[in-house]
Amino acid sequence: MRTLTAYNEDNFRQIEQYKGISVVRFSAPWCPPCQASEEMFSQFADRLDRDIQVGKVNVDQAPVLTTKYEIWGLPSVLIFHEGQLVKRIPGVKPASVYAQAIADIKKGSNALLTWNLLMLNRVPDRRHPECGLNE
Repeated sequence: MRTLTAYNEDNFRQIEQYKGISVVRFSAPWCPPCQASEEMFSQFADRLDRDIQVGKVNVDQAPVLTTKYEIWGLPSVLIFHEGQLVKRIPGVKPASVYAQAIADIKKGSNALLTWNLLMLNRVPDRRHPECGLNE
């Protein structure tokens, strides 16, 4: 079985500088959904191509990363491409959701990557109700 690299503030730069796809799962040992889905995620990671970096972050041991990447729900899977966060998948999801996100990135869907980057970095604006601000 593939060993998931444990990332923290000291080594996360490897993800931010990687010139490919990286999948990182943020979780905590005290989180029941995290524990219940850990084996499923490990099996998913084992099936990934070897050129995809896969790792995990214990939010208790990496508070700076947890804040930087705005992890508010656990578990959360973040997918990076060329060091940029391009997909955020909060909560327990089936492996097919992660696989589809990676497939979309591999297809080189620039429109999808651009949209995801825009949505991840958006600033709430009253002119755009989808941002969640009311008049």
